[in-house]
Amino acid sequence: MKKQSGASIIAIVFAVAAAGAGAFAFVQYRELGHARAELSSTKATLDKANADLRTAKNELDKVRREADELKAASDQLRADRDSAKALLEAEKAHGERVRAELTLAQQQIAFLRSRAPSAAQFAPPMAISPQPTGIRVVPAPRPLGAGAPMQARPAPAPGQ
Repeated sequence: MKKQSGASIIAIVFAVAAAGAGAFAFVQYRELGHARAELSSTKATLDKANADLRTAKNELDKVRREADELKAASDQLRADRDSAKALLEAEKAHGERVRAELTLAQQQIAFLRSRAPSAAQFAPPMAISPQPTGIRVVPAPRPLGAGAPMQARPAPAPGQ
């Protein structure tokens, strides 16, 4: 009976061990299922975050392009403003020069009027016709070298 009882104890121990191993395996399998579900949920969250990141990156690129365009437009407007400012200053300087020339011309006219005799002292204007004068014949000038006779050149020989 000892043999039987020893075998039954071993069988019970094996049965308890098998039951424990089965329970352990069941618990591990359940935890694995929870881990897989959590992994799947985390992966879905990661995919959503990556999609959101791509969208945000595309929007950032659009905003950067718009910022670059606005900066270029701002630079162009600044250059136009500076050009207009320089033109305005040049026009102001030109206006001052014209005003000074006008003032000088007015002063000169006033000075000439103060020094000019009155109009009553002059005779009224009238047309003057010129009197014809006599026409004289003058000998034509001689060209240079006209006084020396031309030297004769020898005639070319036949066949040359």
